[in-house]
Amino acid sequence: MVWEQRKLGDVVDSVDTGKSKFNKEDSSGEYPILGSTSVIGYDDKYDYEGDFILTARVGANAGNLYRHAGKVKISDNTVFIQTSQNIEFLYQLLIQFDVKKLSFGTGQPLVKASELKNLELMMPTDMKEQMRIGMYLKNLDNLITL
Repeated sequence: MVWEQRKLGDVVDSVDTGKSKFNKEDSSGEYPILGSTSVIGYDDKYDYEGDFILTARVGANAGNLYRHAGKVKISDNTVFIQTSQNIEFLYQLLIQFDVKKLSFGTGQPLVKASELKNLELMMPTDMKEQMRIGMYLKNLDNLITL
């Protein structure tokens, strides 16, 4: 099995910051609005579709990761990673890396999409191996939470 060092931005479809502003008074609809730690509301329209790894861009939760899949809006306080392949492997790899280490700032911690894009990670070159590792770690997490 061959591993190589790759930049996250080179192996995913997108690393970016959400664009949606959230208005609590107008929070209804079919599509979730993803905030820094979870769903924060709903809207009638969506901006993105797919499988996402997300984190707060600023504040105490900057660097804490979660996943969500589907048609969504993403708040402007949230950084997201989108990929069409082996998202479970990347999610587990980023959890092990501890993205919180990328946060900086003396007041409010801050994680930038540009920092995540340039993050260098060791990963297997074989996609099937990535899938096996991702599923193994996911199953291990599930056993631990039982």
